[in-house]
Amino acid sequence: MKHYFFLFLLLASSFWACEKTFDYNPEDIPTTFLGLEAPREGEGYQVHVPAFPVPANYEREFFIRMPIGNTEDIYVNRFQSLCRPGTHHLIAYSYENENDPNHPPTGVMRDQNLSDGRGNFTLTMGSGAMYYLTQTPDSYLQLPEGIAIKIPANSTVDLNSHYFNATNEMRFGEAFLNFYEMPKSEVRETLIIEDIDNDEMLYLPKKQNTTIEYTELFNRTTNIRMMMSHMHKRGKRFEVFMVGGDNDGALLYASYDYQHAPQKFFEPALVVEQGQGLRTVVYYENETNRDIEFGVTSEDEMGILFYMKSEE
Repeated sequence: MKHYFFLFLLLASSFWACEKTFDYNPEDIPTTFLGLEAPREGEGYQVHVPAFPVPANYEREFFIRMPIGNTEDIYVNRFQSLCRPGTHHLIAYSYENENDPNHPPTGVMRDQNLSDGRGNFTLTMGSGAMYYLTQTPDSYLQLPEGIAIKIPANSTVDLNSHYFNATNEMRFGEAFLNFYEMPKSEVRETLIIEDIDNDEMLYLPKKQNTTIEYTELFNRTTNIRMMMSHMHKRGKRFEVFMVGGDNDGALLYASYDYQHAPQKFFEPALVVEQGQGLRTVVYYENETNRDIEFGVTSEDEMGILFYMKSEE
């Protein structure tokens, strides 16, 4: 089927490109995980990262560029993903210029972690918009009627998968992502995903509770359709407030669970006028004996607001 890319052989050879050697017996991969049925022909496309090892007492995060299979522009209004247990997140990034010779080859895992588990910040990732993100193993995203995300013809996605393994045994991850399309004639609005990040301010002194506020003002009127937060385990509360206008100071969004951050849709759209903005307020509890800063591992922290806005 044109929309199903089965990359076992290519992925197996790509493990040599990782920063850590992953020795495992393929027969140890549990067979109880049934995966996700692909969309029927004409309904959409599926990308699938086959089972991969996550060593004991290790967390593994990687990027892998994969073709979607669409030979024409498509408009996606539903996403569905399914991952093996232990996932922290699954994100699908796009590439701004598919023909750029500097892009990584398809089917090759590029590990985010060095051999000691620290983040590898020299790693490159998708250069375009974000198409999809989830922080739960089993996720379904339905956009409002008539609203879609446009994916250009012959696109690839850079899938970012992050897994934790706090056990003394080898575990395995796996990820499925379905794109369900809608007719172009029914599309009245297209969306793109952007973010607001407190990374430059994020510093958590040891044995202290810390609140970090970050305000971003918009240089043009923006129609926001959805919000979702992202933080790690020392993030206890994430709030978003309106800045400016008649609703200055209004609470727009709140999350109290870093593992299951809610997705909030706005109907009608939340209009943020030029010169107005959003303020994120994130409450952290650092119970450790070390200072914590922004980083990609579970022992680092983040404070990111992802939001879908109307494409201009």
